[in-house]
Amino acid sequence: MNHSKFYSSLLLLIVLNAVIKPLWIFGIDRQVQNITGVAEYGIYFSLLNLSIVFGFLLDCGLTNFVNRELAAKKTEIQQQLGSFLFLKVLFFLVYIIIVVAVGKLSNVKHWDILFGVILVQFLTFLFLFLRNIVTANQWFRTDAWLSVLDKSIMILICGAFIFLPVFFGTINIRKFLVAQIISTTIATFIVIIILVFKNIRITKPNLKFFNKAVILSVLPFAVTIFLMSIHIRLDGFLLERLHPDGAHQAGLYAAAYRLLDASNMVGYLIASFFLPFVARLWSEGKPLQDTVVQTRHVQVMFAVTIAAATIMLAPALQKILYHRDDLYGVRILQWCLPALVGYAFTQVYGTVMTATGNIVAFGYLNLAAVILNIIMNLFLIPGNGALGCCIAALSSQLFLGIAAMIFVHKKLSTSIAFRSLVLYCLHGVIICGVLFALLKTSVNPLWFLPPVVIITFLVMWITKMVPLNSWLSFLKK
Repeated sequence: MNHSKFYSSLLLLIVLNAVIKPLWIFGIDRQVQNITGVAEYGIYFSLLNLSIVFGFLLDCGLTNFVNRELAAKKTEIQQQLGSFLFLKVLFFLVYIIIVVAVGKLSNVKHWDILFGVILVQFLTFLFLFLRNIVTANQWFRTDAWLSVLDKSIMILICGAFIFLPVFFGTINIRKFLVAQIISTTIATFIVIIILVFKNIRITKPNLKFFNKAVILSVLPFAVTIFLMSIHIRLDGFLLERLHPDGAHQAGLYAAAYRLLDASNMVGYLIASFFLPFVARLWSEGKPLQDTVVQTRHVQVMFAVTIAAATIMLAPALQKILYHRDDLYGVRILQWCLPALVGYAFTQVYGTVMTATGNIVAFGYLNLAAVILNIIMNLFLIPGNGALGCCIAALSSQLFLGIAAMIFVHKKLSTSIAFRSLVLYCLHGVIICGVLFALLKTSVNPLWFLPPVVIITFLVMWITKMVPLNSWLSFLKK
């Protein structure tokens, strides 16, 4: 796939997710928290985070390994897809045992919710594994539509409970989990049908394929995914366990984290596109400089825009989304969203490290970030609650993103492009200044968001951060 098709498919991915994901996050997930209450949703959020922390056991690095190897045109991996799927079932059994054991040791009381999120995680990882086969084969447009498939189905099912309670009854956490299970199952079957039509065959399992060399190749992916899961999700579980008012604090953190997660979704999907594309370029000996820097511009500029907008509009966002007007909740939002900038750098440079075979080094960087994050959380949670989690996440995510950028610069001789780093900071100041002035008016703050997005596009266009011609080619197809 050439650069033009890559960017046009990437634009389709962004457009689809810009429509569907906000509907899911704010129209469904937010409404579920508002209906069920902060504390009950906080319990769900805590157990969801626990299930995600150990989610690496469901995959053990197979998805990223298969993605990279298929993208590099290794047909032997194509012939062993059945073996990988069989392993995922075995991993699921191990996953259940370990998560249940941790739940017992942690004195978990809501076992029905825990088993629900366990099943959701298995189906999600299976769906992502099958989707990665599509991505690795460079069928990026197909994957762009698949990226919103499960959430689209969930919007229909959950929306019936939320907006038509007279016919379907009121939504609760249990119904919410059942809806996720049904939606992800349907989406998984649809991916399987697509793979069959694309002549991708799932062969019989052959565990002899997993010799010492293959296991050693997969192991770094598994360890890295485990560390990333701890880094991103352990804080929510620790918060509910360590703080005297843990369930309520976890609910408040979930409200802010929802915005962070929603803002990060497009970045995550861009990274999933980016990995096989970089792996293919690397295997063919083609230069990475332009692709890496241009992708960083897109990721970081939007991360800075969202972070700056949230800092300025936090009081209005909290009041509109959660119908609350407390200063503590505002501070949580203002400290939580800037972590998105660290996510953006990591999604670019961590992906480059993975695609170019530097996964072990990326694992070490993640280990350092996890240690920093856990130490900060242990010190900050008891006295600061959710705000402490936000401060720890911001610090450790920025550390990881910058460290990965420096490693790629030194190892692969890619330019850091210091000029653009200054522009990122300047852009954040501009957005804050514009919003500060607009907040002096009596206009609804939500109307400020379109001008902010337009300013971001203008800055990227004027400074030539993005290859506009490549992106506009999408409109001609």
